[in-house]
Amino acid sequence: MKKNFIVVLLGIGLIIYASTVIASRNTIYYYTTSETEYIEITNNERIKLGGFVVEGSITQDDGFTVFTITDGNKEIEIVFDGFIPELFQENMGVILDGVLDNNIFFADDMLVKHDNEYVSNDGETYDVKSYSK
Repeated sequence: MKKNFIVVLLGIGLIIYASTVIASRNTIYYYTTSETEYIEITNNERIKLGGFVVEGSITQDDGFTVFTITDGNKEIEIVFDGFIPELFQENMGVILDGVLDNNIFFADDMLVKHDNEYVSNDGETYDVKSYSK
């Protein structure tokens, strides 16, 4: 009986440990533009930075896409060298992966946060949450 109890406890411990490791590897934490003032980052340290694209800030410069993001309090200029997703536009939430150097963020990977509204080719708008027109 005591041997079975120890085996069960070891099994539970192994499951908890594996779950914790898997969750920590799959959790993506990103900093907001305001949080960059309070963290210490080395020049070559890669971080994820999130915010909303400032209206009227998107330009093309020597093959790079340059734009500004904000969290409503602080703006950071982004120099992006990578694939631009189709959903990328002004006022859209983005999460960028790259390095921060002198308040300029050099990014090479982008995730775009989209809303729950879908517009079909015929112009009808659908709300994804309620599945209604």
